[in-house]
Amino acid sequence: MLTKLLESKCKILLILLASITILSSDELVIEIDNPKFSEKGLNDRIYEIKANKGLKSNDTLELFLVVGKFKTENNGKWIYLEADKGNFIQASNYIILENNIKFYTEDGETVKSDLASFDMKQDMIILQNNVRHESPSGLILSDNSTITNNFSNIVYQGNVTSVINN
Repeated sequence: MLTKLLESKCKILLILLASITILSSDELVIEIDNPKFSEKGLNDRIYEIKANKGLKSNDTLELFLVVGKFKTENNGKWIYLEADKGNFIQASNYIILENNIKFYTEDGETVKSDLASFDMKQDMIILQNNVRHESPSGLILSDNSTITNNFSNIVYQGNVTSVINN
């Protein structure tokens, strides 16, 4: 009887340990399937971030195949995002995105880059490397870009090229 009880407890322990990886003696990594974070603030700022998989260690959650959306304050427009990878720090509402980054709206506006950071508290998106901003009005290419004020103030830096549609 005691042997069967110990066997069942060992099986449960193995199942629990299957999703935990120890990288070093100080760092514990927990794998999370389909993590989702959302918030609705007092000022009607809404955001939601989801991923296929997450690896939690310390204060950071490494995300894979990230999708998200946030609602602007001034006109209630939804901004959507996609990226292959992200590092989310929930305490500060800050995410660093990597690889195939795309911010877009239902109005046909799309901004892409290789690397981006999104500070949701400060309402600031910093795009780095190969920024491509397409809209019905035209196309703007730049080295870097900063988006603030609910996606209504965009500053381009570095080599900037623009093509305006008539």
